[in-house]
Amino acid sequence: MLLKKMLRDMRQNLSQFIAIFLMSMLGVMVFAGISAEWNGMKHERDRYYEESRIPDFWLLGSNFTGEDLEKASGIPGVEAVSRRFIADTVMISGNKPVLRIHIVEDNEISRPFLTEGEPFDISRDGIWLDCYFADAHGIGVGDRIRAEIGGISIEKEVAGLIMHPEYIYDARDESQLLPQPENFGFAFMPRKALPVAFPLPYNQLMIRLDSTADARKARAELERLFKGKYSLLQTHDTHLSASLIEAEIRQNRALGNMFPVVFFLIAALAMLTTMVRMTGNQRVQIGTLKAMGYSRRKILFHYVSYGIWLGLAGGLLGLLAGPLIVPPILFEMQRFLYYLPSWYAVLTPESCVAVAVAVLCCGASSWFACRRELKDVPAACMRPRPPRAGRHTRLEKSALWHRLGFSAQWNIRDILRSKVRSAMAVAGVAGSMLLLLCALGILDTINGLGTWMYRDLHAYDCKINLKEDIRRDEIDALNQKYGGQLIQELAIEFRKDGKGKAGFLTVAGPGDLLRFQDKERNHMELPEDGAAVSWKIAEFLGLEAGDEFQWRRTGETGWRLSRVEAIYRSPVGQGMAMTADAYESAYEAMKPTAMLISGDGSGAEGMPGVKDVKNKEEMEAGLEKMLESMRMLVGILILAAVILGAVVLYNLGVLSFTERVRELATLKVLGFFPAQLRSLLDRQNIWLTAAGILVGIPCGYGLVAYMVSTISDSIDMMPRITPGSLVLCIAGTLVLSMSVSLAMSRKVGSIDMVSSLKAVE
Repeated sequence: MLLKKMLRDMRQNLSQFIAIFLMSMLGVMVFAGISAEWNGMKHERDRYYEESRIPDFWLLGSNFTGEDLEKASGIPGVEAVSRRFIADTVMISGNKPVLRIHIVEDNEISRPFLTEGEPFDISRDGIWLDCYFADAHGIGVGDRIRAEIGGISIEKEVAGLIMHPEYIYDARDESQLLPQPENFGFAFMPRKALPVAFPLPYNQLMIRLDSTADARKARAELERLFKGKYSLLQTHDTHLSASLIEAEIRQNRALGNMFPVVFFLIAALAMLTTMVRMTGNQRVQIGTLKAMGYSRRKILFHYVSYGIWLGLAGGLLGLLAGPLIVPPILFEMQRFLYYLPSWYAVLTPESCVAVAVAVLCCGASSWFACRRELKDVPAACMRPRPPRAGRHTRLEKSALWHRLGFSAQWNIRDILRSKVRSAMAVAGVAGSMLLLLCALGILDTINGLGTWMYRDLHAYDCKINLKEDIRRDEIDALNQKYGGQLIQELAIEFRKDGKGKAGFLTVAGPGDLLRFQDKERNHMELPEDGAAVSWKIAEFLGLEAGDEFQWRRTGETGWRLSRVEAIYRSPVGQGMAMTADAYESAYEAMKPTAMLISGDGSGAEGMPGVKDVKNKEEMEAGLEKMLESMRMLVGILILAAVILGAVVLYNLGVLSFTERVRELATLKVLGFFPAQLRSLLDRQNIWLTAAGILVGIPCGYGLVAYMVSTISDSIDMMPRITPGSLVLCIAGTLVLSMSVSLAMSRKVGSIDMVSSLKAVE
């Protein structure tokens, strides 16, 4: 009998229960979908790492010998050690892209992943090329490519196309905002592919630990054994690709844990409001059930089961739909940034917890709503609950109250009398506003990143990269023709109080094509003495103006001392910057690595000493690709915001209309026209919508700031929401609210005055 009653009640309150079902489903779907997405990325990354036997440590130095291999192998917990030679070369074709060549003597550690062609073989001649780089340049298996290594030109046949776990994020260094396979790629060659007489100082040592090793002790032993011989020790936390993919997984996890909270909160409030009204209207039925012998516990479970079944049904549907719908959409965006062999979703037991949370939210709300009605004895339940004694609030006793019109007074009393329903309206609108602001805020932040980097800081049009052995007269010839700004960029390592961090040193010659901004984004000049440190590096090392720190160039073993004279902000390429005069007076002569120029740089590629020429438009094109993929995510968030707002506001409109039908009928009898009654309802809706918008604005900005804070340490993004986006979100929320209000206010004309006024007789 109770089951039939529950089904009948749900049918009579269909819109409210559909709203609760949808909120439960959306909450679980978002959580399960994003959880399956980041778990799938993590599972594939871990499998990729294990299959290719990625190292745990990378030591960068100048010349690692066989004795060094033996020393590293003797460290407790070390499973395997290998060495290789790495050099950035220029491919002699097209726009002369940079090709990072790895020459290895074995294939025990850090193995390439074959996508096409022959497996990597250390005993044969040939080169194995980055498959994305090959696709960007139209290179296939069997083609021959030419490159320069140490000033020597080599030509090799492409034996295979590969991916590599060290290049999941396939960028040259931290100064490159996005992967650009048309400008940078990697390749692997066996040592035997080069002549024996070719000088090959192995500059990288790779160490892989076994599963039982203590990483801290192994690192300390490496630092002790190779003290003075290495310039940089990298771990998964400092390796560019490994750290960025880990940061992406961490960010997605935080995102997946945050969004469902909004839907679960709305579901709980909707359940509470619906059940309070239902149990209040069913006092006589509750009393009848008690009189028939049903225990209080059984009646309580009957009403609690409304929430349990709705939460369970919505949760299970969301659990099924989430991994099928959400991951493919997010993967389309991830493929532009990260290169994994496979993309798939992984459903974990954690997702089932979300179903339990949905059931708990709805069930607990039902329990809180109906426990009050079950306290009375059957005889008391058979009679309608007497209305609560009204009392005047301080506002009603004030002089301001009498200056308010009837409409304002009526709506204020109704809001104060129905606090839960009003709170639910504010929360629903705030949640909708939060999602809209988050969606447009992400776009504004990324757009702002491009403007900040390519307009405010990088005022040049072309970057002419120079060869390492360029002569002074060749630099003078370039300067005479283009009149650009010379810079020197070096990979360095920072150290302060035992903490280390990799970064870049930028030495800026005279000119205004490379600009700097302080922490408030105001233009600043580099200090005449000492160094300016990027805000991200300063935050990580705990540096402030006046502090001293140590640094060294990659390839050096000794440390240099510098003083922080200023702190600047830069979106990429975190590190330190100095003027040419300050650098030369403190350390050594500046050796330019690039020239920044205005114009297209035509004719520069053929000049002596020039390695390659890069246009800023190419870098901006990569950012545009990222924006295209982000727009899909923005569309999803906007759709979720519209669904949330429409469902919540419509549900509240139905509840509000049902609860106030007698009051509206009374006003209609007293002579109020339908248009006046609709105005009453619309005004309250506008008030609650405005309150929700005011709550949602700081919440939305906080969510964007939180998401930005979870990105990699190598990228400095500032949360940004433009006034246009803010106005668009506010206008969209108001339009949605007024549309729902318009749909509900039409019911005013259908009120039956006689039956409504006789309903309590």
